Amino acid sequence: MSSAPVRLALAFALAGACSPGSPMAATAPPVTLAGLAGSAGRIFRGVCLKAEAGTVEVAGARIAATTYTFEVREYLKGGGGPKVTFRQVGTPGGGPGDLGRAAGLPVYSPGLEYVIFLLPESKARLTSPAGASRGALLVKREEVIVPGGLAGLSSTTPRSGKGETNDGGGTISYRAMRDAVLGSLAGRPAARP
Repeated sequence: MSSAPVRLALAFALAGACSPGSPMAATAPPVTLAGLAGSAGRIFRGVCLKAEAGTVEVAGARIAATTYTFEVREYLKGGGGPKVTFRQVGTPGGGPGDLGRAAGLPVYSPGLEYVIFLLPESKARLTSPAGASRGALLVKREEVIVPGGLAGLSSTTPRSGKGETNDGGGTISYRAMRDAVLGSLAGRPAARP
């Protein structure tokens, strides 16, 4: 077997092992805001304009990938023009065998707004959010939906009505999330509620 198919098989095996519900995923360390911000090449708030499914060649094999285009409202780290375009493994309707879904990567919907902690592009010209789906936060009006399992953002509105959530998620104002990200990048500890 040549080295390209071996590398691709290894990538599939690792993605499957780290997918939600696998034994390895349960032992993964928690994702922190500081970790996301530190590993991201760019952090921006933007509206998804389009999602175009296609394929990309990686290690001699063709895999499904989606090209996303965003209109940027604000850069919190890095910079660029008024639009960001990037390719991510997986497709919006990829199903259970989709590599993007197996790796826990988000799917972005045109018309919706997000804050994305985008990793630097790979040699294959692919990228994804730091922390997989925890590095892509949905914005509704001026509220950011905090995913479960993300430490370092104190949500003000928990998802359950009991003052706590089971998974740590909830909502936070965009301003508070922005201040937390900028503070993290400047080396300031997260504010306590």
